[in-house]
Amino acid sequence: MDYPALIAFFDEYNAHFRDFLKFEYGKLDMLHKGEIEKLSKSLAAEQAFIMKSGSLEKRRIGLTGDNVTFADIVEGAPDEYRSALDERYRALSEMVLKIKEINDTASAIVAERLKKIRIRNGGLDTYNGHGDVKKENAINSTMSTNA
Repeated sequence: MDYPALIAFFDEYNAHFRDFLKFEYGKLDMLHKGEIEKLSKSLAAEQAFIMKSGSLEKRRIGLTGDNVTFADIVEGAPDEYRSALDERYRALSEMVLKIKEINDTASAIVAERLKKIRIRNGGLDTYNGHGDVKKENAINSTMSTNA
């Protein structure tokens, strides 16, 4: 295995994920601020990050093999390359974990806001006698069950 080329590749891989992480922080900030239109416009940039991630992953597989993990590479590396690879592996792992945490937080925020919108609009799903979902206004639903 060409370890200097592998280290250079993982520097590029980590740089990509640093940029992706910065983007995700920005997206989360837009969500907190309720900047929905700005958030919507950022979707193209997000798709570009995702596509580049896929491209980099294909390159990684070409360099390391399909069933070889970064941890396997670090473990099997000669001593003179092990610490450099381990440093990059740890940095990448932290960034990927942070991106996942940000996405989980964003999903929770969106779910909570949707719940508040449904409550505020009085939307209520009810079922008729045939098992079909029927959308009603909460006030109408209450009135019809009390009548």
